[in-house]
Amino acid sequence: MNRITFAPCSRVVCAGLGLLCLLCFAACDDEPQPSPPKLCSPNACNENVLGGSCDDSSGSARCTCMPGYTGDDCRACEEGYTLRDQACWPPSCQADTCNESHGGGSCSDAGGAVVCACAAGFIGPNCRQCADGYSADAEGGCVLEPVSACAAIPGRTPAEVQAPVLRATLPASWDENWLAAPGVADLDGDGQLEVIAARHSVLYAWDTDGSLLWRAAWGKSASDPDDHGSTRMWSSPVIADFDNDGDVEIAVGSGASDGNVAVYDHQGMLLSGWPQHFGGSDEIRAITAGDLDGDGYFEVVVNKTNRGPATAVFALSGELRLGWPQVGEGCDPEPPAEGCWDFGGYNQNIGLADFDADGKLDVISTYDAIGFGIFHGDGSPFPTHSSFSDRVVTAVEAYHDLALSQQGWGNGDRSEFTYSPPAMGDVDGDGLPELLLIGDHEHSESTANRGSSFWLLRPDLQRPVGWESPKDSGPSISYDGELGANIVHTQPQPSMAQLDDDPALELIGPAYDGYVYVYDYSGELEWRYRYDAEGEPYTGASEVLVADLNGDGVPELLFNTWSSGAPREADAPAHLLILSNTGELLQQVELAGRGSMAAPTLADLEGDGELELIISLKDTLGGGEGGVQIWELPGAGVNCLLWPTARGNQLRQGRASR
Repeated sequence: MNRITFAPCSRVVCAGLGLLCLLCFAACDDEPQPSPPKLCSPNACNENVLGGSCDDSSGSARCTCMPGYTGDDCRACEEGYTLRDQACWPPSCQADTCNESHGGGSCSDAGGAVVCACAAGFIGPNCRQCADGYSADAEGGCVLEPVSACAAIPGRTPAEVQAPVLRATLPASWDENWLAAPGVADLDGDGQLEVIAARHSVLYAWDTDGSLLWRAAWGKSASDPDDHGSTRMWSSPVIADFDNDGDVEIAVGSGASDGNVAVYDHQGMLLSGWPQHFGGSDEIRAITAGDLDGDGYFEVVVNKTNRGPATAVFALSGELRLGWPQVGEGCDPEPPAEGCWDFGGYNQNIGLADFDADGKLDVISTYDAIGFGIFHGDGSPFPTHSSFSDRVVTAVEAYHDLALSQQGWGNGDRSEFTYSPPAMGDVDGDGLPELLLIGDHEHSESTANRGSSFWLLRPDLQRPVGWESPKDSGPSISYDGELGANIVHTQPQPSMAQLDDDPALELIGPAYDGYVYVYDYSGELEWRYRYDAEGEPYTGASEVLVADLNGDGVPELLFNTWSSGAPREADAPAHLLILSNTGELLQQVELAGRGSMAAPTLADLEGDGELELIISLKDTLGGGEGGVQIWELPGAGVNCLLWPTARGNQLRQGRASR
């Protein structure tokens, strides 16, 4: 009998065998079939850190590993490389360790380990991924996705920005102003905003219609017959509901020797426990408030002039909070690291922001010295990045050369922050705030002023890409010159805001050389505007506000100028200036007397959706008319108030609105 032998089952062998073919096909279909070829998928070959690249053109995914990476999926490291955060790190910085070829970041190995500092828009251990709000371009970089700075007023027909129109000068005595921007609040619960101003020794409050509500001399309640004091209030009043009782409180500082910090209620009456005193005969020129411990009650935070401790935090009861003042006990890191040091500031040198994303506000205090301090709410100092030999922020010297700051000593250009308030905001959209300061440029061999220096820093003192060194202005027009009775030179007060469809914040501020500067997040100068073309007579510039003044969804910039000269006798006209977001002069309106050294304030006083501008002039007009004025802004609404008053908000915290 013939025996039939079957070949291994395959459709080719079975072809033409009739019944046997059917049996064979059945046997074939019952056998396990091979799985579909593996194709490339996101991060299949560790692309997030440029570990390799994937190719599935053959029908199956294959990884080609970059130098330093090995394994089927490029997730293991070659000999000599160290695995950390899914990336393979060389023993020292190489040409493209931190994606330098695409502007992704900068590399440092000064601390013994390779560390990347990512540029704006880049994230990941070696800066090869794009942050939220950014997308990858064809060259491998990360570019911002367009986002409008503001929403336009619905139904508004685009129109030119109109000139402000003076509505009223509010009644007051002879009191002059220093750097105190006016404030607004609903003091009487009528749904409209009253105007509040600190002018020399008197705290004023006016109703929306311009009538005087109350006035309180420094350290006295409004009910006291003494309506003038003997000490000035330099900085802007801090205005908010500090205790969640539905009524507004107002905090101010002065130079009084018997109490230089005070808190008033909405009727001009001193709160129990106030005034308090901090720092001997020193002056409080910097004050802010915020809830530092999350208990629902605001603390009052101050920086004083002269020798430290320079920074204090008061509870609303008037008592110093535990851990304050600083620098003091508990600040110094373990030896041999340098101990903490400070020196008081001379112009609104205090700010609050959540620098470490723990949900609580932290304190930044800038010094009349080559540095500043950042502290947690309990007074403990912020640490520096591991590349710094000094282990806490308040021990680092602000050398322009990063290497000198990292080593903790040296000879070279540096900055003091004598007159520089801090401004904070998420400049690059990574969810954490950066810090903007405008320092006094000097050299370690001479404290002679060389102009202004714009600094952008992270809270651990790393410098973002493009900001490895500060940006220096030209030489000062007048730094120590005599400018007239109680006139000071320009105070370098920074602000932050998004000016265009690029969602990164612009960095804005007046400098000693007579220009207002605007930088982008990468350190490029976008434009500058000359506010003092001569130098003699002198013209100064206030902090710059940012808001949409014609409802088209595009912000404008506005600021006051002031002139040298005697009271009410300016050497040159002073103005309110309005600029476009590209630096074009749109409106210039002359101000009375010597103008105003303080930032104005933008607010909707009547709640009708129309914006007003409040200015506190240096001088009064006299004859019963004071120095606080309300101006109409035709065509301006409340759709876009990005930096609407001094220090960004009425708590004077120095924080950008986003």
